[in-house]
Amino acid sequence: MYGWRGKIGLIVPSSNTTCEMEFHHMAPDGVSVHTSRVFNPEVTEEGEKEKAMMEMSTELLRAAREVASVQPGVIIYACTTASFIKGPGYDRELGEKIKRETGILGYSTTTAVVEALKAFGLKRIALATPYAQFIGEKETRFLEEEIPGLKVVAQKHLGYVANLPKGRLTPQSAYQTAREVDRPEAESLFISCTNWRTIEIIEQLEKDSGKPVISSTQASFWMALKTLDVPGPKGFGSLFQK
Repeated sequence: MYGWRGKIGLIVPSSNTTCEMEFHHMAPDGVSVHTSRVFNPEVTEEGEKEKAMMEMSTELLRAAREVASVQPGVIIYACTTASFIKGPGYDRELGEKIKRETGILGYSTTTAVVEALKAFGLKRIALATPYAQFIGEKETRFLEEEIPGLKVVAQKHLGYVANLPKGRLTPQSAYQTAREVDRPEAESLFISCTNWRTIEIIEQLEKDSGKPVISSTQASFWMALKTLDVPGPKGFGSLFQK
């Protein structure tokens, strides 16, 4: 039987081509991943982005009910932007909605990222995203308000509004952007977006920077495994030793 150590329920935006693949790639023996999707309107104008994210989340409970039918031990809503877009507390609200609807523990990606940053005790981070500038700045404000004393000391955003192009970016683009945004005062590098391939470069980036590296998908998977009480895999960063 698949999932004999634990099952993960995963909810992704309909146009996300990355997160599901990375979850399967990182899954230890005996852990299975089962996915449901929420429709993500593919917008290209900055003024439409926030509305599209909110529309997508109206399908969250339907998707949660569907994936809950396989009886997973945890459900992850894997979209970073959709879970910080309304500010501090909204990420946890989404997880609580999943729990009320299904009876299964639920977490959003942003909640997982916050817990990962706390696990390292980080106060100074550098942020790399593929987002439009205004979305990246919203994330910076969210993190600094959500974690007392945290400061984003440097940030770079590649300017993508639509989601599909993010999934076409190479892992090397994530590596390079993170290296460009790194600063001596940064204690860690955070690469945001579950549709940006990162897991192939995390270990090398940690070696080259000498710092822990957190990515949205990696943190989401780490949170899922912690909930299942299953040890993390090797090869995808020091977060899995936390």
